[in-house]
Amino acid sequence: MLSKKTPKKSKEQVKTKIKNTSADIKERVSKFFKRKERSRPGSFSIAFQISIEQIASRAAGGLLSDLLYLILIFAAVFYNTVMTTVGSFNALDDAAFRFEGGDTFMEYLSSAVFIVSSAGKTVSVNVGSYARFMFVSLVFIMTIQFIVIVALCVVIPSKTYEKLKPLYNITEAAQALKNIDIASESDGDMEIHTGKEELAGLEDAVNDLLKRSRASYKSQIRFVSDASHELRTPIAVIRGYADMLERWGSKDQEILEESISSIKSEAENMSRLVENLLFLARGDSGRAVIRFEETDIDEIITDIYDEFTMIDKTHNFRLDVRDDVMACADPSLIKQCLRILTDNAIKYSPEGTDIILRLRQRDPDHYALEVQDRGIGIKKDEADKIFERFFRSDPARNRSSGGYGLGLSIAKWIADKHSGFFEVLSYENLGTRISLILPYKQKALENE
Repeated sequence: MLSKKTPKKSKEQVKTKIKNTSADIKERVSKFFKRKERSRPGSFSIAFQISIEQIASRAAGGLLSDLLYLILIFAAVFYNTVMTTVGSFNALDDAAFRFEGGDTFMEYLSSAVFIVSSAGKTVSVNVGSYARFMFVSLVFIMTIQFIVIVALCVVIPSKTYEKLKPLYNITEAAQALKNIDIASESDGDMEIHTGKEELAGLEDAVNDLLKRSRASYKSQIRFVSDASHELRTPIAVIRGYADMLERWGSKDQEILEESISSIKSEAENMSRLVENLLFLARGDSGRAVIRFEETDIDEIITDIYDEFTMIDKTHNFRLDVRDDVMACADPSLIKQCLRILTDNAIKYSPEGTDIILRLRQRDPDHYALEVQDRGIGIKKDEADKIFERFFRSDPARNRSSGGYGLGLSIAKWIADKHSGFFEVLSYENLGTRISLILPYKQKALENE
């Protein structure tokens, strides 16, 4: 009984396996043609192109082999005829091949003759049997080739799909990313991995792009949140004093003057904040205009020194111009950057301390604009964050400084647009020196 059931079970397993294999091939071919249908108008998918090229190559190879077969058979028949009738190719004067005719195609083939001329004699040799054999064998070979090509039309797309599957996996994984919360804290869900060494570079590029997109998105969210927070405070102050004016301002002269002064001060602060936000927004969108020209950097730093010496009498300003510098730069932006650095030095330095503005050559290709103070300094763990938007260290968080944490962000944008960078040297309670390193020549101007 066991011996009877075993063959039956084996047959069922074979049928199931064949059915599953057929379904798998059908599914792959279906996916292959579906991907072709989703391709852009007038173009074909990579898998379709590869499959067509392979099938065409096999078909062309088959036709070439058939042609070679015909040539070889014809050469063999010709050689055999000549050697049989004449005995040597040197004695051959002329040779011709023709069909005498017939009612059917096979009779027409049977009428094939070779006409050989030698020494004034002409001999006709019937080669119809060779012609029939050549035709039948050629039909058989071409039938086999046709069946093979039809089979390849099914197998090749499936194999091509299997080879290109890692690319499809990357595409599907990228499409699935649209359902992922980009603001989530997990980075692992936003990475693509195929396990193929050849695609490692593409994976790294896509994953790096995703990480930078996520960081940019979070930075934007933080920027909007911080801007809203900073705007909320002056608006609340203005509203509070407006309510106070409504209740008692018309009767109390002291409250009236205090309210007007505070409202004016907060409006000015809010105006500066909005202007800074607009400046950064224009810079981020590429709408900021930068005009590079040959600029006397000595004159710029001297103007900044004269400007702050006149408006701030509580600090001792010193000008240290060690080298004469003519460079390619936007003078208005360089002035704005120096104003930001000097203004920060004033805010975070005690009254009566020195603030030094220095210009020097750093190397043959770069010069340095430095602002040095003897202020509260910067903590080591915060030194790399001071150029972030809305960042302010703890000692500077009181609103009496009047800052919003955007000045150094603007300064960094200016430095970036001039192909420059900052060097920061700071010690807590000793002071800070911020150096703006800029090139003498700008690539942008050279390209123009």
